[in-house]
Amino acid sequence: MSQKYKTLIGSLLALLALGSVYAWSLFNRPLADKFDTDLGNVAFTFGVMSLALAIGGSISGQLKLKIGITNVVILSACLVGAGCGLAAFAPNTIILYLTAGLLLGLGDGMGYMLVLTNCVRFFPHNKGLVSALSIGAYGGGSLIFKMLDSFMMSSYGIETALLVWGIVASTVTAFGAMLIYDSIHSIKDNKKVVHLRDFDLKQSIKTKEYWILSAMFFIDCMCGLYVIGVVSDIGTNFVNLSFDDAAAAVSVVALSNILGRLIMGMLSDKLPRIRLITFDQVLSLIAMLILLLLPVDKTVFYICVALIAFSFGGTLTIYPSIVSDFFGLKNFAKNYGLLYLGFGIGSLSGSIIAIALGSFTITFVIIAVLLVIAIVLSLMVVLPADLQKGHKKLVSENKLNNASAVVKDTVIIGDDKKDDLSNDAAADANVTDDNSSLDDKVASDNKDESSDLKESADTEDKAQELKTDAKDSTKDTDAPRSKLSDKDANEKSISDSSR
Repeated sequence: MSQKYKTLIGSLLALLALGSVYAWSLFNRPLADKFDTDLGNVAFTFGVMSLALAIGGSISGQLKLKIGITNVVILSACLVGAGCGLAAFAPNTIILYLTAGLLLGLGDGMGYMLVLTNCVRFFPHNKGLVSALSIGAYGGGSLIFKMLDSFMMSSYGIETALLVWGIVASTVTAFGAMLIYDSIHSIKDNKKVVHLRDFDLKQSIKTKEYWILSAMFFIDCMCGLYVIGVVSDIGTNFVNLSFDDAAAAVSVVALSNILGRLIMGMLSDKLPRIRLITFDQVLSLIAMLILLLLPVDKTVFYICVALIAFSFGGTLTIYPSIVSDFFGLKNFAKNYGLLYLGFGIGSLSGSIIAIALGSFTITFVIIAVLLVIAIVLSLMVVLPADLQKGHKKLVSENKLNNASAVVKDTVIIGDDKKDDLSNDAAADANVTDDNSSLDDKVASDNKDESSDLKESADTEDKAQELKTDAKDSTKDTDAPRSKLSDKDANEKSISDSSR
């Protein structure tokens, strides 16, 4: 198996484990009861975690240059395990912020950002699809660990659930790290890939597109992460659902998140990516307005949070490809790493607003207004003409490039196999030559036959002419003979009379 496909498998395993942080909302209520504090104080942990995650992502590129990608991902696994393990014994919310918030977030961010960007760089012609698979695995982790965490909490308690989460997530992440190769070697070998733009971070931040994309990313993350982080609490306190029905919303969110990442990621290789982000933002706005303006029961609530999770998953999948479209792959980790700070700031801002205002309704109004602004900003962004041309070219050549890559990366022919193939090719050539000779012979025979037929026809014409001449000659000969016969008859008559 080639390095890039080993890397893809290792990346998906690591991201599946690292995505377990999205199941955090399950722990909010039990921890609030344990610490005898407000739900918002515990939910704030997810905001701290998201900010630390973004910081970890922004420094992951520098760490890779110093200790290598495998070691960074293993360090990420250790921090995730330590954060979950220490959180199990946290006596108050402050320690919870430092363990489940800071340690877990830093570790998760370093692993997530580095694994994602490295994997995408292995597949320059399928950035959207690979981003979809990678971020889809990251979102799928919340669905798997939600079931694991729910079972462990109900059977053994919250402390054991946190310990098991940390052990499983760190082990799977470390195993995935062993399969991951550095994409820098792939980029050196792939000479056919032409990067229309390769901006470093200093050049990128001088463009208006970078800051527009950053503002949009901040708003999209604020909306998505706030709802995902407290979805079960919204269900119980805002919609008045039972604990079980509200917990089921976590599964709805996780599944919708995965679908959004996969579907929108695949579409982003075929349609304008910035317009797909606009579409996702409109879906989120519609869901927010429904929650604010219409009566909400369990079914409507599930539909709304599903739309928000689908949109959030889709935007997270598309943004890496958009950043590489505008600013190139060479400095992709740095350019996307800074923009990714909006992930943590957005999540933290949503939590702060909710705690300060103490109302889901007002928080939803603010998010809805920000989404309108994000939609306007997205409509202002237009892919430069040269990049549009390059994107269309990549789409049109996608199948051909994939076929060439498969042949190049997976076909290894030994000397014996080469001889066999050469012999087969020679035999095919001989058969082709024989067929060509046979065709020539048939054509020659046909030509000879045509000539014979022509000569036969000429002979028949000549024979007919000779026959006609002979007939005419016979007529001419018969006429004198008739005259002689008449003369003899007269002479005979005279002779008889004389007698």
